[in-house]
Amino acid sequence: MMRIETVDLHHQVLTAWASYRSTLAEAPAVVTFDHHTDTLPAFGRAAADEAERRKWIAAVDFREPAAVKAAISRLCHDEHLDLAVKAGIASRSIVVAHADHPGCADSRIQVTADASWPDLNLLLNDPDRFRPLADRVFEEEWLAARLAAAGFIPEEHSGFIFDLDLDYVLTEKALRPDRPGLLRRLLANAGLITLSREDDWLRLLRIDPVTPDSLIRQLMQTVSGEITEPVRRTCNGF
Repeated sequence: MMRIETVDLHHQVLTAWASYRSTLAEAPAVVTFDHHTDTLPAFGRAAADEAERRKWIAAVDFREPAAVKAAISRLCHDEHLDLAVKAGIASRSIVVAHADHPGCADSRIQVTADASWPDLNLLLNDPDRFRPLADRVFEEEWLAARLAAAGFIPEEHSGFIFDLDLDYVLTEKALRPDRPGLLRRLLANAGLITLSREDDWLRLLRIDPVTPDSLIRQLMQTVSGEITEPVRRTCNGF
């Protein structure tokens, strides 16, 4: 049965990722859908220097809940993907984002974005201008182009982590694509689904009055009952 975990802030997904990783012989791939790229170096803002940053990364054992919890407490926003690949929680990370921005240089993290997406200020000031872009972020043709750019075929990575930051979904239409086949293939081949509510960012960016709860319900409808109701995590513990 498909496992789904829901968290409040995106970096908190590491709890579920580490728990899932501990059940596998090899680290899974992660495919993240996010407005942001989330590719900053792990502990880059909390560590005093590069030596301390590397020490903290080396201390993360995905088999030890206490170590994962300590790592999450030190992470700032946008740093969890770098930690996931460096700590062996994920083999690689593909980020399907609205726009590409500089981040860490780890080759195991790949961003695939649509160059037509606007600057954040333009999006905030004239949201209806970008509704057609926001509506299609899970349409089969558009999504196929993003995955092809990353060289990712769902069936070749069965058991991967499907990770959705809900600030990626800005309209009512987005999770109801006219052609949902590729989205369904992704969900069917995932071993774990993680959802990040990110209430503040969604409220800031949304074009329609969507909420985390309404989007979660839409996702459940999209997969037609193939998965169970999500378990919400509101703290860093297992």
